[in-house]
Amino acid sequence: MSRILIITGQFVPYTKSLGGILRVHSFLNSLKKKHELYLLVSKSFKNKRYGYLGLNRNKLKGINIFYLNNDTLKLTSSFFNFGFLRNIFYLFGLDYAFNNNDKYSDKSLELIKKYKINYIIISSPPFSLFYLVKKFKDRFNNIKIILDYRDGWTTRIQGILTYPIKILIQNFIEKKILSCSDYVLTATSRINQAVKVLQKKKSKILLIRNGFLYKPEQKKKIEKNKNKIKIGYFGLISEDEHSYRNIKVVYNALKNNKFLQNKFIFEFYGNSEINNINIKNFKSFKFKNNLNYRNALSKMTQMDYLLIIHTERSTSKEMVTSKFYDYLAARTPIINISSGENEVGNIIKKFKLGKNIDYEKENLNEFFLNLKRKNEKIKWKKNFNSFSRGYQNKKLIKIIK
Repeated sequence: MSRILIITGQFVPYTKSLGGILRVHSFLNSLKKKHELYLLVSKSFKNKRYGYLGLNRNKLKGINIFYLNNDTLKLTSSFFNFGFLRNIFYLFGLDYAFNNNDKYSDKSLELIKKYKINYIIISSPPFSLFYLVKKFKDRFNNIKIILDYRDGWTTRIQGILTYPIKILIQNFIEKKILSCSDYVLTATSRINQAVKVLQKKKSKILLIRNGFLYKPEQKKKIEKNKNKIKIGYFGLISEDEHSYRNIKVVYNALKNNKFLQNKFIFEFYGNSEINNINIKNFKSFKFKNNLNYRNALSKMTQMDYLLIIHTERSTSKEMVTSKFYDYLAARTPIINISSGENEVGNIIKKFKLGKNIDYEKENLNEFFLNLKRKNEKIKWKKNFNSFSRGYQNKKLIKIIK
């Protein structure tokens, strides 16, 4: 049995993003059977509670969780997310956890000494946490350090304006941090390939995809609007034009077309950041609260299509949102609306799981005009089982002695 310290950003009940914590949550449940686990996380802005977002609270029993108060000012947080500067701050690791780095460091050192930690897993973003690695390695050379890339760091941002900064951070910061690690985990094949270029210890880089927790029972569709095609979206959605999940691309395609408004009903489940009254009251959009995780999966099976939106071109290529795997498990056809080509689109195309559209190159209005209801579910293939979290997490279990 090993003693493992897992460090990440926000976690339930102090986060509003389920997709951001499911990976760590699954790691905890895969490892707790044989190991002693300690989880160090931060609370949300103003330490606001959002509940467990439909996850089973009992699954966290036996795990020692330590929460740090979040002292980041709202002005600071907003500044880090401001327009085109957001990607520059991202490259430098200036994020919501940055101001708490000293707290993370002090508490980590305390836990390492007190519980004689053998392994440290740091799951990012937020990438400011990766700055802790050298300090740990300098003081505790016998501890195995595992870096988990849920997203890419410098390799995530593509753009001419940020390129000089990207190369600077890669060569003088990220490569040095990687050299201090013992293992590197990556969530997508694109991230995996990019990190291999930066990290000389290629044999210690593992691709561990996110995956689905289980396959839900197929439910009959509730035919309240049987003449309309029902499209479901699960997770955070925003109206911010600089966001990578900007609902306006769909709204703009439908707002002046009565035929499309009568053809579709979009149901958005989760925390929405919508203040625009026209969008809130748009007749084709229904905004609903978070569902219990199992209920959400059940609801996915009742849709005609499930929607993925990624509207930021500079971060699009490596994207495989964690909700994709739940959509796959629901066996409901997927619509992937993106700015540019992305990895999830390649998977959808390869396995014939739905439709991809680059809304900057193709007409989204015409896409919806031609979209027809599909009465057949996606046929389950044997190799889809490798996309489960249980299957993927075996790779992590194997490296921890």
